[in-house]
Amino acid sequence: MARSARYLNSPSLQRKLSVFIVDDDEDDRQFILRAFQNIGAKYQVVQFEDGDQLMKSLLENDDAGEKVAQCALIILDVNMHRMSGTEVLEAIKTNPALKHIPTVMLSTSIEEDLVQKAYSLGANGYLQKPNLMDDYNHLVISMQACFLEVPSVRWANLL
Repeated sequence: MARSARYLNSPSLQRKLSVFIVDDDEDDRQFILRAFQNIGAKYQVVQFEDGDQLMKSLLENDDAGEKVAQCALIILDVNMHRMSGTEVLEAIKTNPALKHIPTVMLSTSIEEDLVQKAYSLGANGYLQKPNLMDDYNHLVISMQACFLEVPSVRWANLL
């Protein structure tokens, strides 16, 4: 097994990595959380009701540096109150301490303008919210394969 594969599969790493779900809809957050549980993912899933909570957690809390280091993926709803998902995305991708974190936009809408805006702001993916639990499971499996099982640049120094 390659050195990086051993590192990525180590139980200690998987316990430390976090996935942040940012969505003002409690049901949508729970569907994503349940999908992570259904597929047996070992990541800590942290939920936020809005982008303001996320940004305060990553930038202002006493443990902000640790949270940034552990955050392997941000799943961000496009349409939220207070700060829209695109506003949060822009804040993440223009902040040198956060811009490396893969950020996937999730929305019921796949309007071309919204998708293009998200990618122009630095989104790593833009996916439509599913309607069925099985589809949430598949969505999470895809995000895990694309963003959580591949070594990131910041891990390179640890290998």
